[in-house]
Amino acid sequence: MTIKRLQSVTISGKNIYYFAFLYYYVLSFLRFTTFAPTVSANWMIRLSYFAVVLLLIKIYAFDKQTLGSFVLNTFIILLSLISWRHAHAVDILAYTLFILGAKNIDFRIIINWFFKLGVIMLVLTMIYSQFGIIKDLIYVRNHTLRHAMGIVYPTDLAAHIFCLILAYCYLYFEKLSWRSYISIIFVTGLTYLLTQARLDVLLSLLTIPVIFVAKKAYAGNRIYMNVASFYWIITPILAYITIVASVFYNANNSLFRLTNEILSKRLEISHLAIEKYNITLFGNHILEHGFGSSQGIKHFYQSGMSGNYFFIDSSFIRLAIIYGLVIGVFVIIVMLLIGMQSVSTRGFCLAAIILLLGISCMIEQHLLDISYNPFLIALLADNAYYYGINKNAEGSI
Repeated sequence: MTIKRLQSVTISGKNIYYFAFLYYYVLSFLRFTTFAPTVSANWMIRLSYFAVVLLLIKIYAFDKQTLGSFVLNTFIILLSLISWRHAHAVDILAYTLFILGAKNIDFRIIINWFFKLGVIMLVLTMIYSQFGIIKDLIYVRNHTLRHAMGIVYPTDLAAHIFCLILAYCYLYFEKLSWRSYISIIFVTGLTYLLTQARLDVLLSLLTIPVIFVAKKAYAGNRIYMNVASFYWIITPILAYITIVASVFYNANNSLFRLTNEILSKRLEISHLAIEKYNITLFGNHILEHGFGSSQGIKHFYQSGMSGNYFFIDSSFIRLAIIYGLVIGVFVIIVMLLIGMQSVSTRGFCLAAIILLLGISCMIEQHLLDISYNPFLIALLADNAYYYGINKNAEGSI
C-alpha cells in the first residue's frame, strides 16, 4: 500500500520544494543539538547542499518565469553565492533560494509543518537529554543552573520556543483567546525556569500584546488598526538603531553602558566585531568563540564568562558583518515588504510576527536559520489565508 502511494506521488515544483524544506529543516535542527557530535559538522553542511540543488531545480525547471523575473532571480542568487563564498556559510544561499523558490507554495502548509514537526523534535530532544541518550549541557550563572536540554545552549532552546510560539500564533490567529495567552505565559515560565534566558523569555511574553493588537486590528477595530498599521516600519528602524549604536558604542558613556548591561554585553561585542572586521559589501569569514555545544561548555568551565568569548548574537550585526551589506539590505527589504503587504491587506498577523522577529534580531542570531525562522518565505509564497481585505474593516487605514 505504501509503495503504491509512493508511486502515485508526482514530481512537481511544489513537491520538490516541500521535500527540500522538510529535509533542510530537520538537518538544520539537528546541527544545533547535541546529536550533532555523532555526525561531523562538515558532513551535515555537505548534506545541506542537496536542498540547494533541489531548490535550484524548482526555480529554473518548474517555475514559469518572465525574462525580467529570470534575470532578477539569477542576479539575487549570484549575490547570495558571492556572500556564501565570503562568509563560508550555506545558510544565506539556502535561505535566499527558499525565498525565491516559494512561488505557488502554500505558506500555511510550511508553517504547519514547521510548528508540528518542530514541537515533536524539540520534545524528543529534551526527553533524550534527560535519559542520557544525548547531553544536557548545563551552565551556571549566579549559582543558578541553566539547562540546554539537548540544544547547544540555553538561549538557543528559548529561541526555539519563541519561534514555535510565533508559528502557533500564525496558525491559530483568528482563534486566539485568553486561554491561548495563558498557555503562552505558562510555557514561557517553564522556559525561564529551565534556561534563565531573560531576554528571550521577555521576547516571548511580548508576543501577547503585539499579537493581541494585531488580532483586534484584523477584526476591524479602528484604534488598534491605527497602531498595527505602523508595525511594518519598525524592523528597519531597529536595524538602523542597532548598527549605529554598535558603531558608536563607548564604554565611558552611561547610556551605552546601561544598554550594554541590559543586553548582556551584546552591544560591546558587536562594537568589537565592527572594529575588527568592518562592514563590507559581501561579508567576512569570522572565527567565533561561543559557549554553545560540547566544546563551548568545556571552554565555559575552563575560563568562565571572562574567558575568550566572542560571538555575535545580534542578527542585524551578523547580516552587516558576516553576510555583507548587500545581503543585509536585501533581507531587511524582504522583512519590510512582508510587513507592508500584511498591513496593506489588513491581515496584520504577519506584520506582527515580522515586528517580533525584528526585536529578536537585536539580541538573537537565528534570523537566517530555517529551523528557527521560516517566516521570510512568506514574501513570494501564497498567503491567501491572511492576505485579503478583512470584511469587518470599514474604510481605509
